[in-house]
Amino acid sequence: MRRNVGLVLTGAGAFFLAFAALLRFYVADQVIAAPANFFQQSTLEATNASYLDTATLKVRKGVHLRAVNTIRGDVRAASGKIAVWDSFTSIEDPATKKSVEIQQQRAAFDRRTGTLYNVRGASVGGDTSVRQSGVGLFWPIGVKKQTYQYFDLSTKRPWPATFEGEERIHGVRAYRFVQRIPPTVTESVKGGVPAALLKVKKPKRLPGYDKKTGNVAADRVYDATVTLWVDPRTGGQVSQEQRIRTVLRTRDGVDRLVAGDLDLKMTDASQKSLVHVNKSQALKITLLRMVLPLGGAALGLVLLVVGLVLAIPGRQTIIPLPDAAEDDKTKADGLSSAARPRSGG
Repeated sequence: MRRNVGLVLTGAGAFFLAFAALLRFYVADQVIAAPANFFQQSTLEATNASYLDTATLKVRKGVHLRAVNTIRGDVRAASGKIAVWDSFTSIEDPATKKSVEIQQQRAAFDRRTGTLYNVRGASVGGDTSVRQSGVGLFWPIGVKKQTYQYFDLSTKRPWPATFEGEERIHGVRAYRFVQRIPPTVTESVKGGVPAALLKVKKPKRLPGYDKKTGNVAADRVYDATVTLWVDPRTGGQVSQEQRIRTVLRTRDGVDRLVAGDLDLKMTDASQKSLVHVNKSQALKITLLRMVLPLGGAALGLVLLVVGLVLAIPGRQTIIPLPDAAEDDKTKADGLSSAARPRSGG
């Protein structure tokens, strides 16, 4: 009975040891990934900003702008390897309720590394011809202190995001990455820009001047410094800041008008919300990679040791039995003593 119990415990111990190793080195890597069913909303605000009001063709200065970003996962388009998230950002002037800019992105990416793929309808502003690369909405799980190529929606290409230190965001240790985008032409203004808006004295001398409309050909030039704080445990962002500047440049290479100048910073409420989400995800990762494997391994080791102790028989003490010759001799001696006459007193 004891040996049978020992064998059962030994088998159970070996099972838990194997399960712990499988959980740590295989299952965890398969389970820990960006969720396909995902929803997140965050807000960034800018004070003392300026932008070109296209309705009045005037530059509004010293205004407060708000950018609301909503990310929603497309479960049907996702797979075990790829997640598909739709991102929509609206920058507006709360005072006038006017929309300043709208950005849309459909991102398909590796659920573990964050690498962007051009599949499953991936697009920028509805344009599926834009080739997305690098990382975007989701960073690698276990992000490292190195430079990553981070995709920018305005220029429609990735730019280096360099690791520049660690900071605490509401108690969570985050890696700070900074992306610097040099002045880059993003588009040509359709129909040109009124010469009066650009305050050009002799517009007729400028290349691209239209005599019929009085407009001057101009390009929109964009530059920005984007700072991102990423939780290294989960690959999720916990804060963001965007310093953006847009100018209108005529074809002679001269910057004529600042069409946008804003410093967007994530609100405290949005930071706390993202921190809460990342803490929850980090707890799940810790359970799968450390707590459960270590607990299973410890239990398996205890069961294995106890099982072996019970299954292996110990040393037994053997008591020798008297042989037949010695037994007969003892009986004979007993009878001889009984027949011997007793001496009287």
